Amino acid sequence: MKITAVRIHNLASIVDAEIDFTQAPLKDAGLFAITGDTGAGKSTFLDAICLALYTKTARLKGDKGNLIDFNGDSIKLNDARNLLRRGKWEGFAEVDFVGQDKHLYRARYSIQRTHKKATGKLKVAEHTLVTLPDETLIADKSQTLKQIESKIGLSFDQFSRAVLLAQHEFAAFLKATGDERAQLLECLTGTDKFSLIGKRIFERNKELKDKFDLLQASLASYTLLSEDELAVKHITLNELKQQIEHTKKALISTEQSLNWYKQANTLEQALGEATKNQQHANSELEAIAQQSEQAKQAQSALEIKDNRKRHEYLTAQNKALNTQISDLKNIDHAALIEEQAATLNTKQSELKTAQEQKQSAEPIIAKARELDSQLAIHAQSITSLTQQSDKEQQQLSDLHAQHKQSQTALDEATKLSTQHQQWLAEHTQLKPLANDWNYYQHSFNQYLTANEQLNTTATQNQALLAEQTKQAELLTAQNKKVEQQEQQLNHDQKNLNELNEQQRQFKIEQCDSELKNIDYLKEQRIRYAQFTQELKQSTQAQNNIAAKLSQSEQQQQSLLQNLATCEQALKHNEYALNQARLRASENVEHLRAQLNPNEPCVVCGATEHPYATNQNPQLNNLIADFEASYTNAKKQLDSAQTQLHTHQTQHAVLVNEHAQHGQTIQTLNTKRSEMKATMEAARTHLNALTVEQLEETYKQLNGQKAQYFESQKQQNALQEKVNQQQNSLKAEQQTQQQLHNLNSELTNKLNQVNTKHAELTLQISELTTTLNAQFEHSNFWQQLQAGSLNLSDLSQQVEQYQQTHAQLEQSQKQIDTANQQLQQLTPLITKSESALKVLKDDLVSAQQLQNTTQSERLALFNNEQISANDYQAKINALLEQCQTQLHTSQQAYDSAVKKRDEHAIELKNAELRLAEQSTELTTLEERYNKWFSDFKAQYSEATHEQITILLALSSEQIKAHLTQFEQLTAALTDANAALKQQQSAYTDHQNTNKPSQNQVELSEQLAALNTKQTEQQNSLLATNTAIEQHNQNAKALEGKQTELATLKKQVEQWHLLNKVLGDATGKTMRNLAQTQTLKILLHYANSHLKTLNKRYELTAIAQSLDIAIIDRDMADEQRSVNTLSGGESFLVSLALALGLASLSSNKVQINSLFIDEGFGTLDSETLSVAMDALDSLQAQGRKVGVISHVSEMSERVATQVHVSKQSGGYSTVEVL
Repeated sequence: MKITAVRIHNLASIVDAEIDFTQAPLKDAGLFAITGDTGAGKSTFLDAICLALYTKTARLKGDKGNLIDFNGDSIKLNDARNLLRRGKWEGFAEVDFVGQDKHLYRARYSIQRTHKKATGKLKVAEHTLVTLPDETLIADKSQTLKQIESKIGLSFDQFSRAVLLAQHEFAAFLKATGDERAQLLECLTGTDKFSLIGKRIFERNKELKDKFDLLQASLASYTLLSEDELAVKHITLNELKQQIEHTKKALISTEQSLNWYKQANTLEQALGEATKNQQHANSELEAIAQQSEQAKQAQSALEIKDNRKRHEYLTAQNKALNTQISDLKNIDHAALIEEQAATLNTKQSELKTAQEQKQSAEPIIAKARELDSQLAIHAQSITSLTQQSDKEQQQLSDLHAQHKQSQTALDEATKLSTQHQQWLAEHTQLKPLANDWNYYQHSFNQYLTANEQLNTTATQNQALLAEQTKQAELLTAQNKKVEQQEQQLNHDQKNLNELNEQQRQFKIEQCDSELKNIDYLKEQRIRYAQFTQELKQSTQAQNNIAAKLSQSEQQQQSLLQNLATCEQALKHNEYALNQARLRASENVEHLRAQLNPNEPCVVCGATEHPYATNQNPQLNNLIADFEASYTNAKKQLDSAQTQLHTHQTQHAVLVNEHAQHGQTIQTLNTKRSEMKATMEAARTHLNALTVEQLEETYKQLNGQKAQYFESQKQQNALQEKVNQQQNSLKAEQQTQQQLHNLNSELTNKLNQVNTKHAELTLQISELTTTLNAQFEHSNFWQQLQAGSLNLSDLSQQVEQYQQTHAQLEQSQKQIDTANQQLQQLTPLITKSESALKVLKDDLVSAQQLQNTTQSERLALFNNEQISANDYQAKINALLEQCQTQLHTSQQAYDSAVKKRDEHAIELKNAELRLAEQSTELTTLEERYNKWFSDFKAQYSEATHEQITILLALSSEQIKAHLTQFEQLTAALTDANAALKQQQSAYTDHQNTNKPSQNQVELSEQLAALNTKQTEQQNSLLATNTAIEQHNQNAKALEGKQTELATLKKQVEQWHLLNKVLGDATGKTMRNLAQTQTLKILLHYANSHLKTLNKRYELTAIAQSLDIAIIDRDMADEQRSVNTLSGGESFLVSLALALGLASLSSNKVQINSLFIDEGFGTLDSETLSVAMDALDSLQAQGRKVGVISHVSEMSERVATQVHVSKQSGGYSTVEVL
C-alpha cells in the first residue's frame, strides 16, 4: 500500500492544499518533513488521510459521544464533520493510493451543508471510491469502507498502528511493570478478546457450580411408594373398576323405567297440540274461501287478456295516426319553395360583383409591393447609419471617461506622493533600521530576552528559597505523621487479633442447619394448608358438576321428546306428498282440454295447440311444495338426532369430570394424611412448637447469625483498615523519602539559578554597549530600555517605514503613467467627434427619403395602413364568402322541394296504416264478444266491469291465492292425520310395558345409585392418581440423576479450566496471551533494530512480560531497559513502533509511514541519532513523513511541506 497524493479543502485551518508524491520534489525524496508553527495545521494532513480512507480520525476516535452545538447542528464530539472549516458550506479530503493489487485508486470523503450556504444544516457525509485514471465509481455510501479495507488490506485500527507511528506509547511500554505492559500491549495490538475469554471462563465455572448445587438440592422434593404399597394400590384399582361396572348396569335399568313415565307425559302433550292444530287449520281455510273463488275466475279470464291489451294498443295508435294526417295536410310547401328561389337569385348577383372587384384591385396590389421593397431598403439604410452613429457616440464617451479617469489618477497619485514624502521626513531616525532590520531585530530580541530571563531568574531565586523553607517544614511534619501512623497500626492490629478469636468460637454451621430445619417444617405446614384449600375447592367443584348433571338429564329428556315429534312430522309430510302425487296423475288442465285440433283459439286465433297435452303447472308447484316440506321435516329430524348425540357426549364429559374430581379429593386426603404422618415422624423437637414459638426460635437464630456476620463485617472492615494503614504508612514513608530528595534537588536548582543570573548580567552589559554606540540618542532605543516600547511595536514602525517608501516609489510611477495616457487620448477625442457629425447628417437624409415613399404608399389604399398581401387576402375572402352563401342558398332550395315530396309519401302511408288497424280492431271486438258470451254462460253474474277487475289481477297474485288455498287444504288434511296418529300412539304407549314401581320410587333409587357411583369413581381416581404420581416421580428422579451426573463432569472440567486460565478480571488469560504476543512483537522489533542500531537486541525474560536489553558490545550482557540513554530509548521505541506496524500489517506491504510525535522533547544529540535512524528507514524503500516544529529537523530534511499561519485563522501550504 502506497499513498501517492493528498488533497484538502476547507478542513480545520487549511482552505486548499495538495501534496502530490508523484511530482518533484516529493517524487525523488524518501524522507520529507511537514513543518510549521504549533497550531498551524500539520496534523490535519493525517486527519485528512484517515477521513478519506476510513471516515474517522485517530484524534477523534477516543472522544465521548456527547452532543455539542456546531453552527446550529447538534452532533457528537467524535463526529468527523467537526473538522469542516467555520463559515464554509463544503469541504473534502481526497487520497490517491496504490492498493495491494497494484492498481491506482482515489478515495474521497466530503462534507456539505444544505442550500450551499454556511448557515445550512449539515448533510450526511459522502464517501466514494473510484479507479484511476478513468474515475470509474467502485462503491459509495456503506460499501465504500469495505472496498477500501479490501484494497488496502488493513482495518482502521491496523492502519493507525501500521502507518501512523506513535513512539511515545512504546516509551511508556518500556518503563512499565509487567501487568501494565500487558494492558498496553493488549490496547496496542487490539487483542482484548483474551481478557474476555478469561472472564468468561470464570463466569461459566460459577454458573455451572450454582446450577449443580441447585439441582442436587431439588432431588429431596421427589417421594416414591414402596413395592408393597404399590401392589395394594393396583389390587384396589381393579376391584373398584368391577364395582363401577355393576353400578352402571343398575343405573341404565332404572333410567329406562323412568323414561317410560317421561315419554307418557310427552305423548299426552303432543295429543293436545295436534287437536289445537286441526282446529286452527279448519278456521283458516273457511276465511279465504271467497278470495280463492275470485282467483279461479281470474285464471279463466287470462285467455282473453291478450285480446284486450291489443285492442287498447290499436285504439291509441289510430288516434295518433289521425293527428299525424291532419298535421301533414295543413303544411304549405309552395310558399316556402318560392322564398328559397328569391334568396338564390340575390346570392348569384353578389358573387358577380365580388369577382369584378377582385379584377380591378390587381394593379394597385402590384404598385404597393414595389413601394414596400423601397421602404425596406430605406429602413435597412437608416438602421445601419443609426448603429454606426451609436457606436461612434459610445467610443467618444469611452474616450472622455478614460481622459477623466487618467486625470483623477494623476491628481490622487500626486497627493499620495506628497503625503509619503512628508511622513518619511518626520521618521528619518527609522531609516538605518529599515535598511538592515533583520540584524537589528535579532540584536534587540537578544537584549529583551536576556533582560526578561534575568528578571525570571531573580523571581525563581526567591521562589526556590521560599520553597526550600516550606519543604523543610513539610519534612518535619511528615516525620511526626509517620510515627503517629505506626502507633495507630499497632493498636488496630491488636483489636483485629481479638475479633479473629471470637469468630473462631462461634459455630455457624450448626446455626444454618437449625434454620434449614425450621424452613423445611414451615414449608411442610404451608403445603398441608394448600392441600386443605385444594380439597375444599375440589369438593365445591364436584358439587357444581353434580348440579350441572341434573340439568343435563332434564335437557336430554326434552331432546328425546323433540326427536319423537320430528319423526311424527316426517311421517305426516311423507303421507301428504304421496297423496298429492296420486291426485296429479288423475287431473288434466280443464281449459286446454277444450281446445280442438284445426279450430281457432278464442284468444290468439291459432289453429295449432302444441301445449294442449302439458300438465297443470299449478299442480306441479303444489307437488314441489309438498316435496320441500318433506325435505324440511327430514332435515329437522336429522338436526334433532345430532343435538341429542351432542348432548349425550357432553353429558358423558360431565360424568367423567365428576368422577375425576372425586379421584382428586381422594388423592388430596391421602396426601394430607401422609404429610401429617411425615411431619410427626421427623424433627419431633420442632413439631412440638407452636407457630409463634417457631417464629421466635427462627428469629433468635437469625439474630445470632446476624451478630456473627456483623462481627465478621467488623473484622473485615478492621482488616481492610489495617491494610489501608499499612499502605498509607508505606506511602507516607515514600513521601518522607521524596521530601528528602526534593530538598536536595531544590539546593541544586538554587545553585543553577544563581549561575545563570550572573551569565545573563554579563550578556546584557555587552549588548547594551554595542547598541549604545549606534542608537544612544534615538528615542526608540531609550523607550525599549525603559520598557515603554515593545519590540513588536517597533517592528511595525519599521515595516510601515519600508511600506511608505515603497508606496512613494509606486506613486511616482503612477504619475508618469497618467501623463502619458492624457497625451494619447486628446487627438483620439477630436477625430471621433468629426466622424460622429458626418454620420448624423447622412441619417437625416435617409429619414426624409423614407417619409416621402411612405406617403405615396398610404395613398394607394385611401391612407389605410394595410399590407398588399392582407388587402389581396381581404378581396379573396369576400369572393369566397359570396360563393359559400350561394352554395348554401342552392342547398336550401333543393331541400324544400325534397321535403314536399317526402310529406306526400308519408301522408299516403299513414292513411293506409289507419285503414288496416281499424279492420283489426273490428275483428278483436268480435272475438271478445264471442268469448264473453261463453264466460257468462259459466258465471251468470259476470259483467264487463268485473272482467276488467279480474284482468287487473297479475298472474303472481292469482297463483298466490290459489297456492294458499291448496296449502291450507293440505294443512287441514295433515292436521286430521296427525291427530289420529297421536291418539293411536298415546293408546299404544299406555298398553305397553308399564313399570311396576311409581315415578317417585324410581327417582329415589336413581339418586342412590348416582351417589354410590360417585363414591366409587372418587376412590378409583384417588388410587389411580397415587399410582401415576409414583410413576412420574420415579421417571423424573431418574432423569434428574442422569442430568446431575452429566453436569458434574462439566463442573469438574470448567473448574480445572478456571483454575488454570480464569479469574474475575481476565488478568490470568490476558497475561498468558500477551506473553506470546510480546515475543512476536520483539521478533519484529529486533529485525528493525538491527537496521537502526546493531548494538542492542530486545528479549523477554523467561515466561514473563518483563523486557531486557542484550548489549552486543558488552559480550551479550543482559541489561535493564531503564539503563538506556534518551537517544537509545528513542531508537528502541521507534523499533517497537515499526515492529507493531509489521505485526498489524501482517502480509501487507506498507510503503508510506508518518511519524507525528516525540521530536520536540529530544536534545540536539538525541535528535541527530533519530534523524540517522529515519535516514536508514528511507533507505529501505519507504517514503517517510515526519511532522515537527523543531528547527534542527527542518535543517536536516531538504524536502519539506511547510504549513504557514495566516491572519483570519487559516493556513497556507507550500512544498519546498
